[in-house]
Amino acid sequence: MADRYSELVSFVRVAEAGSLSQAAVRLGLSLPVVSRRLAQLEARLGVALVRRNSRHLSLTEEGEIFYRQAGQALADMERAETVIRTRAFGPAGTLKVATTLAFGRRRLGELLQRFARAHADVTVHLDSVPALANPVESGHDLVISFAAPPLSSLICRRLGSNPRVLCAAPSYLERRGRPQAVDDLARHEHVVVLDEAGAVLREGLPEGLALPAGLATNDADVARAWALDGAGVALHSLWEVAEDLESGALEAVLPDLELPALPVVALFEPRQGRTPRLRHCLQFLAHQVPALA
Repeated sequence: MADRYSELVSFVRVAEAGSLSQAAVRLGLSLPVVSRRLAQLEARLGVALVRRNSRHLSLTEEGEIFYRQAGQALADMERAETVIRTRAFGPAGTLKVATTLAFGRRRLGELLQRFARAHADVTVHLDSVPALANPVESGHDLVISFAAPPLSSLICRRLGSNPRVLCAAPSYLERRGRPQAVDDLARHEHVVVLDEAGAVLREGLPEGLALPAGLATNDADVARAWALDGAGVALHSLWEVAEDLESGALEAVLPDLELPALPVVALFEPRQGRTPRLRHCLQFLAHQVPALA
């Protein structure tokens, strides 16, 4: 196959130059090498492709036909190589990203829009889903999560921290009273978020912190809406409710209680980490995610 490619290139350059010697110069080869390749090509095809004389070289009818086809094939191959080389060194192509419903709607969607705007050759697909699968099974290039990877074969890169806060609507706290200690929480209504298995999300919480569920959902946006409506005390990521706390729509409960922050992590397969589009996206998110808190 390599010999066929060399023969093809030599013939196309001969046809373009109209001379064996000029083609040899352009190719950086000796005249005998170019002449031998042309002869091998003609022998393999069983037809004469060029007419030779001491002063001029011209294509036969078969040579003209072959030149049109071979020249186009060579040009297509060179364009394909250029495209791949460009993608190898610069971000291009489709990047498929998955994250939770709330984070996708309220934060990651905006960040990825800015990333795509800065990288015109990258097409971003964002899936905001209730339950995160691992990228091997889901076909995503990147999963943004708040938990450890489900498979040890995945690369887990920390992007930042996810501070959390207990909060409730002022109307609820005026009605039920403001908790003064952790033990007081057991006497309050709670709005809780469930994981994909239906269990209350408690990762990193103190063992003695009771969160009896009055209302439960697997959608953090629904839980926020319930809290805003005065349904009870809710545990939220700070990025989910920062604007509500600032506006007074929600009020921090036990603000001096230190709740451990969860990590914001990027999960991806090792082979995906070599693509420029994913590398650039990870660098971008590593600078942007810490500022969300």
